[in-house]
Amino acid sequence: MAFFQRINWKADGEFLIRTASLLDKGFSLEATISYLSITSPKNHERYEKIIASLALGNSFAYSLQQNGFPEFICSQLHYASSHGFFIQTISETGMHMQRKAEEHNALKKTFQYPLVLFSTVIIVFFLLRIFLLPKFELLFSQLSSDGALGTNFTYFLLEQVPIILGVILLTLFLSISFLIKKQNKKNAYQRAYFYCRIPYIRQFSQIHYSQIFSREMGYLLKSGLSISHIMQVFKSNDSPPFFQAIAKQIIPSLEQGLPLTEAITPMPIFEKELYYIVVHGEKNGNLAEELLFYYNLCHQKALMKTEKLFSFIQPVVFIIIGILIISIYLSILYPMFSMVNQI
Repeated sequence: MAFFQRINWKADGEFLIRTASLLDKGFSLEATISYLSITSPKNHERYEKIIASLALGNSFAYSLQQNGFPEFICSQLHYASSHGFFIQTISETGMHMQRKAEEHNALKKTFQYPLVLFSTVIIVFFLLRIFLLPKFELLFSQLSSDGALGTNFTYFLLEQVPIILGVILLTLFLSISFLIKKQNKKNAYQRAYFYCRIPYIRQFSQIHYSQIFSREMGYLLKSGLSISHIMQVFKSNDSPPFFQAIAKQIIPSLEQGLPLTEAITPMPIFEKELYYIVVHGEKNGNLAEELLFYYNLCHQKALMKTEKLFSFIQPVVFIIIGILIISIYLSILYPMFSMVNQI
C-alpha cells in the first residue's frame, strides 16, 4: 500500500535542491543526476533508474514518481515545463521536502519517549497478569470469600485492561487501513472531499489542497496562460489525477460564463481565504502574484498548526501513560489493603 511507503524526505529534498543548483550552473538533467549518483552511493541504483526512465522519453516528474517520490511533489514538477519555472520549482519542492523532514523529526521526538514508556507499561501489565494475578487469586481463596472484590478489581486491571487496549489499537489500525483502501478506489477529488470532512484533519487538508492549487495556478498565470487554457492543461490525460478532477469541477462553470471565484465557491476542499484571494486578485489584475504569495502563506499556516498539534499530543500521551501506571499500582496495592482488612 502507498500509505506504508517509506519516504526519505531529507535525502530526497537534498537531491532536488542539488539538482536545481547544478541545472542552474548549466548541467543537463541527465548529467546532473548522473553526477549525484556518484556523490550519493547509497542512492546510486535509484538515480540510475531515474536516468533510464528519462532515456525512455519520460518526464522528470514521472520518472521521480516511479522511483518513490511523493505524488504532490511530482505534480508540481509536472507543470514546471508548462509555466517555465523549472529550476525554481525543483528548488522549491526540495525545500518543501526538507521542511517535511523537519516536521517528521519533530513528530518522532514527540512520540519516541512516550512510545517506549507506553510499551514498557504494557509489558509490565502482561507480566503482572501472568505472574501476580494467579498468586492473588490463590491467596484470596485461602483467606476468605470477602476478598472477592479485591480479586475482581485486580482481575479487571491485569486481565481485562491489556485486552481492551489491544482491541482498541487493533480496531483503530484495521479501521484506518480499511478507510485508506476504500478511499484509494475513489477519484482524487472524492478522496480530497472525504479528508476535508473529517473534523480536525480538515484544517490540514484544506491548507494542503489550497496550497498546491494556488501554486500551479499562480505560476501558469504568471507564464501568460489564461484561466481557460490552464484548465485545459489540468484536464489533459498526462496531468496528475487531482488536477484532472479539479478541472472537471471548474470547466463547466467557466463554460457557463462564470468567473473563477464562482467556480471554486462550491468546492469545500479549499480554504475560504483562497476564494477571497481570487476575488481580490481579479479586481486588481494581479492574481498570479497574489496566488503565489498565498502559496507561501500556506506554508507558514501549516507549520503553525503542526507545532500547535505537537504541543497538544505529548501531554495527552503522558496523561494516558500516567493513568496506566496508576492502574498498575492500584492493581498491586488494592488487594494488599483488602487482605489487611481481613486480618
